[in-house]
Amino acid sequence: MDRIDLIDPPMQSLELADGRQLTWQEFGVPGGRPVLYFHGGGSVSLEAGLYHREAVQRNIRLIATNRPGARGSTLCPGRPVAAYSNDLNELLDSLKIDQFACIGESNGGMVTLAVAATMAPRVIGAVPVNPTVPWFDPLARSVSPRLAAIGYRLMKYFPRLVVKAAEGSAVRLRRKRDAAPPSDGFSPLDLLGPPPGIEEDVGEYQWRVMEQPAGKQALLAELKWAASDWGFDFFNIPTRLDFYCGAFDTQAPFALVLADRNPDARFHYFSYGHLAYSHPDARRRMMDRIAGYFDR
Repeated sequence: MDRIDLIDPPMQSLELADGRQLTWQEFGVPGGRPVLYFHGGGSVSLEAGLYHREAVQRNIRLIATNRPGARGSTLCPGRPVAAYSNDLNELLDSLKIDQFACIGESNGGMVTLAVAATMAPRVIGAVPVNPTVPWFDPLARSVSPRLAAIGYRLMKYFPRLVVKAAEGSAVRLRRKRDAAPPSDGFSPLDLLGPPPGIEEDVGEYQWRVMEQPAGKQALLAELKWAASDWGFDFFNIPTRLDFYCGAFDTQAPFALVLADRNPDARFHYFSYGHLAYSHPDARRRMMDRIAGYFDR
């Protein structure tokens, strides 16, 4: 097969009914099978381009929206994450798309769950990847590790500190990775940034995504969404769900609970940690699963 180059397609924009702007990019095949992609917290739509090759190979039209505050999408404070479905319904109606599948990573996994719950008649299947933990839920707190507890308390009570710590973190991390001596075995640095075994161009693309964050206001909005009541029942989602988590990801234990509790859900691991959703094996497996939704 001919080489499929990674792309950064033009940004598109829709004026919503209330006058706000919703922006998005499209990867994969124009006119292909429609799949919505939801980026991680503080990230942007470009993140979906990591899956561009797999989308092209499976005739998938990968539509990646920017959430409020990111890349021209207007902030809209005071709404729970469940209300984002209102924006997506308008977008899909404008694109004349009836049914679709969806996938999202981290806070995008939280959005994936919200969409699967609130737009169930339109969603044929959903893939939450390393989904955010609803820390306000007692069960979520009881099964999650201590490291997660620290992170979520910082998000809730000191969000500006989290934003400040995030500024330039990708650049610092890359320098640390580049300066580390070669290792024949597992290194803790393998859990941060592009995972071992990733293709060189995809790894560079992921660094590019990580080094171009959405900005302070967008990240603050994401932290508030994650730390507040989500506005839907995440234990009773009628849509088919396939959870994918890194083996070392701190959010995996509660994702496993969600897979057990929801009526039509499965759980899948991939190697390494939170950022290893970009590994070629993980990308292939997730895109195969999504393509399978359309083949049922």
